[in-house]
Amino acid sequence: MSLGDRLRQRRQEMGFTRPQLAAKICVTPSAIANYENGISTPKPDILISLINVLEVDANYIYSDYLGHSQANNIYNQDLNAEEMDSIQKYKKLSEEGKRLVRLIINEEYARTITKSQLTLPCYLPGVRKLHTGFLMQTKLGSAHIMQKDLPDGTDFCFQIQVDQYLPVFRKFDILALQRKQAHHNEMGLFCLNGIYYIRTLFQEKGECRLRSLNVIEEDILVKKTDEFHCIGTILGQVNAVLET
Repeated sequence: MSLGDRLRQRRQEMGFTRPQLAAKICVTPSAIANYENGISTPKPDILISLINVLEVDANYIYSDYLGHSQANNIYNQDLNAEEMDSIQKYKKLSEEGKRLVRLIINEEYARTITKSQLTLPCYLPGVRKLHTGFLMQTKLGSAHIMQKDLPDGTDFCFQIQVDQYLPVFRKFDILALQRKQAHHNEMGLFCLNGIYYIRTLFQEKGECRLRSLNVIEEDILVKKTDEFHCIGTILGQVNAVLET
């Protein structure tokens, strides 16, 4: 059984959906799908998180994996001799010994994550409107993000909850935004006559349009009489755990 098959099997046994598992280890649902389908392989730090969240013995994950040439290449690049030695020793421990090691790792990992995380407000879309528009929920969520993954200048976040922004963003992606006016050809969160949009701002020859991120929706012409303002400029997609 491949690594991907083992991950899928254990995820289903635990009753997790891909988005639920992704949120617990700070990756995207598409990353989980790639792991399970063999498109990509998780790096060692992600593997440790998977072991902890899925509550499995390391042998369960590493079986048929350490011997694989692709996995060996990853480990040779990312793990030093001491770390490789620790993994091999772990595999030889008794079940009680492995449980104690996991307990220590879990506690230290949780402490480290807590110290290196930031929490930002996260806006959530509500009722859908025409042309990928939406109303905003009054209740904000909280996005927990590793400091190293946060773009400079981030003020707040927004979660995508539909697939209408493909191929730029996917469902459940969390975006980092800065409270500043978007410029020509920049993506942002906009409010037009009380309706919110995630679109690209196009300004040319005195004309202002909101361009869709997909090829299906038409541009929206912003008239001078419209109530229009930019809530924030999109800095990029981030790995975050959303709490609502």
